[in-house]
Amino acid sequence: MDLLASPIVIGASLLGIGFFTGLSGALIPGPMLAYVLSDTLKKGARSGPLTVLGHISVELALILALVLGLGITSYFIEFKSLVYVVGGIALVLISITTIRSARGASDDASIAVRGGALRWRGFRYAYHSSIAGGVLFTAFNPAFIPWWVTIGYPLLLQGFEWFAVAGIALVSIGHFMSDLTWYSFVSYSFSHGEHFFVGKRYELIMLGLALFVCTLGVFFFIKGVTGLF
Repeated sequence: MDLLASPIVIGASLLGIGFFTGLSGALIPGPMLAYVLSDTLKKGARSGPLTVLGHISVELALILALVLGLGITSYFIEFKSLVYVVGGIALVLISITTIRSARGASDDASIAVRGGALRWRGFRYAYHSSIAGGVLFTAFNPAFIPWWVTIGYPLLLQGFEWFAVAGIALVSIGHFMSDLTWYSFVSYSFSHGEHFFVGKRYELIMLGLALFVCTLGVFFFIKGVTGLF
């Protein structure tokens, strides 16, 4: 029992929650994936990590706004039940959608690998910095703010309840690591002509992460409901 309550186990758990939840979103093909594939043709394997630096800078600004702007001790505690309920529902819905469209996502990823460079060729010459591309395709992604409000915020709240401000930092670091790991792998794989992240393997990874996200969503929902009633 003491082992489960140790700071090391709690910290590792928060890192894992941030990592795997973030990875479930990163794996879904979108504008930044197409940009990374296109930019990899110009810069090679370093494109992925550089693009993620820009992506993280926008996310970090939003996290600071959520935590400092809304207030940690007051807003988190006052509305935590509602935050958990909304976040839990959002996680379950996303996991269901991911399971249903796992095959389609695999096909989309394959198409992005084959045709992403052509679709975004004009854009990659307009932005000479991969970091700037990461900022652009994050800030103007219409799903970015809704994801953090409905899913990211409950994760930050969980981190705060378990480990105070350090818990928020650990969840955020785990999330950043998921983006860095995935897009670095994508860029490296694409630059070396290896399409590991498409096909059946990609589909199985998506299904596994969907199960993890669904479980976390049910946990958040139950936690929120028991706090409300």
